[in-house]
Amino acid sequence: MSTKINSLLYRYQMSQRVVQIEKRHERKIKESMKLFPLKPLTKGQEADIKAYFKKHFGREVPTYWHQYMYSRNGVYSEKYIPASIYFSSIIFRLNDYRFGPAYADKGFYDTLFPDVNRPRTFVKNINGFFYDGSKAISKEEAVSICQNLEGAVIKPTLYGHWGEGVKLFHTENGHIPELDLSVADLLANYKKNFIIQSKLEQHPDLAKLNPTSVNTIRVMSYRKDNEVIVLYAVIRIGRLGKSVDNETAGGIKADIDLATGRIKGLAFGSPTEKDMPQTDSGVVLDKYLIPCFPKVLDFVKDLHCRLPYFRLIGWDISVDTNGNPIMIEWNRSAELSQVAHGPAFGEYTEEILAAALKRKNTLLEF
Repeated sequence: MSTKINSLLYRYQMSQRVVQIEKRHERKIKESMKLFPLKPLTKGQEADIKAYFKKHFGREVPTYWHQYMYSRNGVYSEKYIPASIYFSSIIFRLNDYRFGPAYADKGFYDTLFPDVNRPRTFVKNINGFFYDGSKAISKEEAVSICQNLEGAVIKPTLYGHWGEGVKLFHTENGHIPELDLSVADLLANYKKNFIIQSKLEQHPDLAKLNPTSVNTIRVMSYRKDNEVIVLYAVIRIGRLGKSVDNETAGGIKADIDLATGRIKGLAFGSPTEKDMPQTDSGVVLDKYLIPCFPKVLDFVKDLHCRLPYFRLIGWDISVDTNGNPIMIEWNRSAELSQVAHGPAFGEYTEEILAAALKRKNTLLEF
């Protein structure tokens, strides 16, 4: 089969994938909309939404995305970004999908961000090969390194989502009491593409929000030429007894005022939960100060410039006990936190939509 035919076949398959992505997210939002009372949009609002996207994105969009956000947070806007077009037609134009897997592999963070404050790497596995921070080692050496760890976390380095596969543990002479496994068995269970790092000790003011999880700041940044613009930041807070702050584990999100670093109003959890004025540990959220927030924003702006193939990035950042930002991970196709924050792109919506339309969808590139 010729190269041209292969290329055409690939583009057809990927175009079908684009359609499937849109349909999957449309099904997902319709299921979520069944879980709580909906506020109706007026005919005028529906017409304005369709006209806005027709003008700025070249096509109309279903208005139930906007109705969902409005029903959850009470804020109407034409600028909400439907997840169906974000994941199918925006993110892979602003970010070059062809470079995604290698750059996003957490196993390569030691190479990409060698001077950046991150949790210490004990052992990592990349495509079946073991390494310490950077040097190739044997499986036996990896097991030996992990014999006695006071606090560690293991997580997948590729394709891990929503905290899936993340486990906290410690080891005593090669045994893991929390999991009742040996270190050798743990490594065998994860097979390949995983990392074992030191457990993060977060700033006391973040720990107050929920002491059992690392509570992270999700920052969405957009690169415009050589300027990095922070679009929004939300605090992700775990639930009492949970070790992760992801929504699938019941985690909640609240918007952060970029100018003051203080939480704005309430937190939002799953569609079945009421809006929350305080955390499970009793901390009132409105106007709660996120520690060292200006440092976090500067940190993100510096890091984003190191990833030139990606214009729109979601960052998971915490703050350590010394008040310094610490990078957990970056996301090339991060979920948009529009329930907690409002329209994801804000005043840059029209600019970002125009920038996306000027570029090819790299899902379709051979």
